[in-house]
Amino acid sequence: MQQKNKAWLFLVPSAALLMTIGFAPLLTMLNYSVQDSFAGDQFFWVGSHWYEKSLHSPAFWGALGRTVLFTVLSLSIQIVLGIYIARKLYHVQKNGEAFLCFLALPLLTPWIVVGFVWRHAMDAKAGLIGAMGAFSGVTPDLNSVAWVWTTIILMDVWHWTSLTVILCFAGYVSIPKPYFQAAQIDGASTWAIFRYIELPKLKRVLIIALLLRIADSLMIYTEPLMISRGGPHVSSTFFSQELIKTAMLEFNLGEAGALSVCYLMLVVPISWILYRHMRGQDGA
Repeated sequence: MQQKNKAWLFLVPSAALLMTIGFAPLLTMLNYSVQDSFAGDQFFWVGSHWYEKSLHSPAFWGALGRTVLFTVLSLSIQIVLGIYIARKLYHVQKNGEAFLCFLALPLLTPWIVVGFVWRHAMDAKAGLIGAMGAFSGVTPDLNSVAWVWTTIILMDVWHWTSLTVILCFAGYVSIPKPYFQAAQIDGASTWAIFRYIELPKLKRVLIIALLLRIADSLMIYTEPLMISRGGPHVSSTFFSQELIKTAMLEFNLGEAGALSVCYLMLVVPISWILYRHMRGQDGA
């Protein structure tokens, strides 16, 4: 006789709490996005006005474009570098787990500290990187768009590559040893082993890494704010900074709500595609 599974009852309190925490801000955001506020406590229905204004705003598309560009550049470097370091730790270094502890140190650093440290590190007089660059004839200048973008991308790579390394190393450890032994017996090249054994087995952890890093990169705020304050001009003003400025400085809750909904409509489809692909990998 089949027994009734009542274990799901224990999940009801947690599920109710998560729904409350998740849906309450979402409903508030949707409410603000279709209304105009006055004095913080008076609201007037405006319908899709804020969405139309945002979608026709050059500032909106500029901030969104810079955010997407930053995400693509940063994650491309992090994924490639993360796979390379994890592969070296697994195949070359016998005690790779010990090195992971040192590699994980940047992950423990608060975001505001990361931005502060990298801003001062690029100082030509007092910073390590800036002084080394000045000594070699290349002086970093955070008033330059190229240098600001280079600094922000390098900072993000330094801060988050360790996460990709840890996930990829866990993926390598999960690959059965006989796979490599059989490949060596058959005389497979290093590239063939990576292409047909390692990379397929790493797909799941790489999707997880992409899912985590895309969501985080699209809302990057503190680090570039500490480094460049969004400048020069608006060259490093990302979508999250535009949103915070609209909500906190201009106190335009309606437009900020519309921007938040647009951000949500960007993140949710990407997350859903990656999640479905990961489930497909599990079923393969």
